[in-house]
Amino acid sequence: MTKKYSEHEAELIMLKNSLKPLEPYKNTQEPWLSECLKCNSKVSPRLQKVLIRGHQCKFCSKHVINEDDAVKLMKKAGFTPVAKYPGANKPWQSKCSKCKKITSPTFTAVKSGIGCKYCGKRAIDPLDADKAIRKRGFKPIETFPGAVLPWKVQCQTCMKIFTIKLHSLNTSTGCKYCVGVEVDIKDLHRKLKELKLKPLVPYKSAKTPWKCKCLNCGHIVQPTWNRIKQKRGHCAYCAKRRVYIPDALKLLKKLNLKPLIEFPGNNKPWQCLCLSCGEIVQPRWSDLNRGQGGCSNCADYGLNYTKPGYLYLMINSHFKAGKIGIGNSYKGNSGDDRIKRHEKQNWKLVCKHDFQKLSDAYLVEQKIIKWLRTQISLPIFLNPDDMPQGGWTETFETNLIDLNIIVKKIENEFRIISKFGNKINHD
Repeated sequence: MTKKYSEHEAELIMLKNSLKPLEPYKNTQEPWLSECLKCNSKVSPRLQKVLIRGHQCKFCSKHVINEDDAVKLMKKAGFTPVAKYPGANKPWQSKCSKCKKITSPTFTAVKSGIGCKYCGKRAIDPLDADKAIRKRGFKPIETFPGAVLPWKVQCQTCMKIFTIKLHSLNTSTGCKYCVGVEVDIKDLHRKLKELKLKPLVPYKSAKTPWKCKCLNCGHIVQPTWNRIKQKRGHCAYCAKRRVYIPDALKLLKKLNLKPLIEFPGNNKPWQCLCLSCGEIVQPRWSDLNRGQGGCSNCADYGLNYTKPGYLYLMINSHFKAGKIGIGNSYKGNSGDDRIKRHEKQNWKLVCKHDFQKLSDAYLVEQKIIKWLRTQISLPIFLNPDDMPQGGWTETFETNLIDLNIIVKKIENEFRIISKFGNKINHD
């Protein structure tokens, strides 16, 4: 049972705890308006609480702070309150002195060191979010829901509507459809129809080959969406990047060629037997597909290594350059005469040697070029612009070597191959 106190006894208890009553005593359970003799604040503790716990000033215990002190601490933390102090743990509408935005932190949070949520990037202002999303090329369809929640927007380039997450004001990622990260299936099928491709399996991703049938050539192809959108071609057969072997064999038969090995690849020599002259030739499919003949020996152009030929050495005083080369001597076409073609470009003949087979002249030419490049250290001197007639890879600078040395080297190699033929080692 609670003990009853007289008003005098109650006042003595309050004064002993640094509290001066400002109104008559009622009982131990009623709030009693008093003045704290320590901080001069007005408080209303219950006598029962004072008896149990001692001094009962909420301001001295720091559980409660008066408004003036609260405002001072807020300003020190970078906030200017724009509303009355609501209490320590209630949102207090204030203005951040740095970003000038209105926010509502609690006094307790600010007191513990937590600053502006916008400056600390813990939150995004809807106005800032709107500016950032428009800068990325989007138009908001709904109000800003938050940085990590789906936000419905419309791309101002492709006009597609979808949801994205803002994440950060610094994010610069654009439309996933425009950059090709995602594909609208309707757009994709529309594009396939334009390219005359018929899909045979469902679409998976932009990097996954998609099995289709080309309605132009009838072949089965597997282009990726990335290849199609980069305009790198859709059908490898129509673009002549892939070879249909039966068609290749049909063309060889038409050119009177018999393949001796399996198809090696588009740009690799394909060893064949020419059924016209009986020679082994190695045409490339890429050349055959462009209309070039398969056997150079049977053609009336180019070099025929089984026929008579010559090796020549020429110089050009304007460029101060020399050149070694070979050509056939049996052809009647003056346009195929290598020496005459160079003479038209102001080159002068130094020496010329005839061979029964152009293949022997080729061996000597290659040995002389190797000798110039490796032992004499003379690199290629001219470039294609200097020699529109061709042959710039066999040039050298005449200022760096006595021409008589090259002439003697050629004569020596000519005598060796004339005596022993191409059975000797020319490495």
